[in-house]
Amino acid sequence: MPRKSASSLTVVPVVPGQGRPEPPAELDLLEQSIWREIVGSLPGHWLDPAGQQVLRRAVAQAALCEQHEARLRVLRAEQLDDDEELTALATAHGNSAKIVAHLLAQLRATPRSRVASREAGPRVADAPRPQRPWDIHA
Repeated sequence: MPRKSASSLTVVPVVPGQGRPEPPAELDLLEQSIWREIVGSLPGHWLDPAGQQVLRRAVAQAALCEQHEARLRVLRAEQLDDDEELTALATAHGNSAKIVAHLLAQLRATPRSRVASREAGPRVADAPRPQRPWDIHA
């Protein structure tokens, strides 16, 4: 009986996504650009339909952040003291940035969200593994 190589027997698991999804048609050009940047930074097959819904929200918030930043630069260039619009816009920008960071962490799209902490690192190997039905012996 001929032997098979180890590489021919390996199984490559695929996360439930459908490859790298294109941005939805209803997104504007800025949102589509942000979508492509985020999807391009993720592993292939990373986004399933539920993840794409989260990504849509992250992209919308990221586009708002871009607009806030452009307006903040204009207001700062004017160098007005005690400008209420500048303060309100900076607050709105901060809130949007926090939302973007949270949504990207939920998608595990940031480097930090994919790495175990130093404290948890050694403990991960000791964590009990869930038993699969075929591993349970009665």
